[in-house]
Amino acid sequence: MKNFFLVIPTRDRLECLSNLLLDLNAFEQYISQVIIVDQSQVDIESDLNKLALNFSFIFVKNGRDKSVNHSRNQALKHYKNEEWLFFLDDDLRIPNIAFEHIIEILKPNIIDVLIPGIQFEGMETAEFKYQTILDTIAKPHNFSKPRFRLQVCSGLNIVKKEIFKDAGFLFDENFSIWGDDWDYGMRLLQAGANIYFQPKILVEHLQVPVGGQRDKGKSINVELEKQKLYFYFYKKHFSKTVLKQQFYLGVIEGIKIVLQTGKISKLRNCIKGYRLMKLIK
Repeated sequence: MKNFFLVIPTRDRLECLSNLLLDLNAFEQYISQVIIVDQSQVDIESDLNKLALNFSFIFVKNGRDKSVNHSRNQALKHYKNEEWLFFLDDDLRIPNIAFEHIIEILKPNIIDVLIPGIQFEGMETAEFKYQTILDTIAKPHNFSKPRFRLQVCSGLNIVKKEIFKDAGFLFDENFSIWGDDWDYGMRLLQAGANIYFQPKILVEHLQVPVGGQRDKGKSINVELEKQKLYFYFYKKHFSKTVLKQQFYLGVIEGIKIVLQTGKISKLRNCIKGYRLMKLIK
């Protein structure tokens, strides 16, 4: 049954996107729509049209100054009430067996949000050391085992339509280079979603050094932007008391760094980021 709505933002990654689309041929019987939102410098639509695909796609152009969440929201304008929404980054490779596992795991109709695992060397033995409370509920301690988690990768997840609508449907475009996964997961959790990380479904994330949203880091102060969005996340989802606690903890940490190293950037970014957060509507 063709009940999956696929969203793929892309930016200067024709080869990666082409390979992903060819991978999706194995999923063709379940695809209702594929929406590609492109921010590339050169025209890639004609090249995509030459691919031997078993499904059609809708190609949407978007401005290079827009965020990836803006691209996802442009794609969502084409949504037609499909049962599942499947969000993908353009630099993924998905083996046929992964698609089989997706259908198998979703079939019992228990899971609201499915997060496939990203394959990496040493996955079977890698263990994540938690640094914060958010880390504890966001990341698996052991990456080879399935579990509930809060953080939902905006560029690799499958979500049930009812839950996605209850979570607000659109992505928050205020999140630019950090925080969209945290915000997306928190909204889904607040909507009552059963969020499930399943490393049995393994995909490859190529992490291409060019294209995507990486070039945005060349034109902004990345650390300041992250600090601003960190405070914005707390402002959006927690009480004023919790937000102020995070600010005071950041100031204290910044002062410690000044005393230990003489470097003031951490403290300055904390204070300035907090002020900039207040300007976000």
